[in-house]
Amino acid sequence: MYQRKNKTLIVFLTLIILISGFLISGCSQDETEDPNKTVIQKVLELQFTGPDEKFMDLLWNPKYKTVNNGIGENLELSKYLEKVYGGYFTESELDSFMMAFGTSYQSVADFNGYKLSFKEVSIDRSEKIPNRYTFIAKVGYQKNGGEEKTINVEGEVLFSTKEEGKIGRFSYGNDNGFSYILTQ
Repeated sequence: MYQRKNKTLIVFLTLIILISGFLISGCSQDETEDPNKTVIQKVLELQFTGPDEKFMDLLWNPKYKTVNNGIGENLELSKYLEKVYGGYFTESELDSFMMAFGTSYQSVADFNGYKLSFKEVSIDRSEKIPNRYTFIAKVGYQKNGGEEKTINVEGEVLFSTKEEGKIGRFSYGNDNGFSYILTQ
């Protein structure tokens, strides 16, 4: 009878360990299996780490700007943005994103003496719209070597339905006053 209890206990413990293993591996695979979440995180890391000195030089240095037929161009900046961000965005969204959001945090931080550091992100996929994601990024900011503070920046990303793995729309929503803080 004693052997039977031991065998039952061993079988029970083995089942518990197996079930726990399946649950742990299943949960961790859900997070790593969605490549769109990785794309969002990479873009946020680029946005909230720096300022990127090369990006700022290409953006502000007049030696990179030319005027053709009355239209200002910066071919070096365009090449750089394509190299750094191009793999994450559709062609049309890369231009839209850079004009609307892509330069703002980095350039304002650079102009006012702030350093930015991406900390982490929470990303949720919409149950109703499978190519829609929302995120909350935790961003560190520090002015002129002072104490680092953190803030949450929220946004939304829609992935293209035509180009798999490419962002079709990226927008920031509530930044909890971060844009204003960086101007101080």
